[in-house]
Amino acid sequence: MIKGIGVDIVEIGRIEKMISAYGGQFLRKVFTKVEIEYCGKLAKPSIHFAGRWAVKEAFYKALPRECQKVSSWKSIEVPAEGEKVPMISVCDPALAKAMRKNGVRKSHVTISHEKTMCVAMVILEGGR
Repeated sequence: MIKGIGVDIVEIGRIEKMISAYGGQFLRKVFTKVEIEYCGKLAKPSIHFAGRWAVKEAFYKALPRECQKVSSWKSIEVPAEGEKVPMISVCDPALAKAMRKNGVRKSHVTISHEKTMCVAMVILEGGR
């Protein structure tokens, strides 16, 4: 059973500007250490940060309202892309508990980049 669907689109240039203007302060506010280390070593980090930004926004939109109350930027992370498909890891125990209470058992995510834009879609699944 689908518990929530969220989608977000972001201009990669917007994230580039945030990184240029605020540097590590911006990155540490929004992204986990794992995300910062992974994206920071890539040829074009802003593309990968933009993808993770879109995932975080889409995930929040998909959450039940009760879960949104305990969610923050770093409640989840999109780990290194060693997997064939992107995945979401819930890092915050309070959010994980709220999700269980609201019947959210699994997340599905897709990210797509095209020149200047990045889009992500998240589906939260529940049931048995």
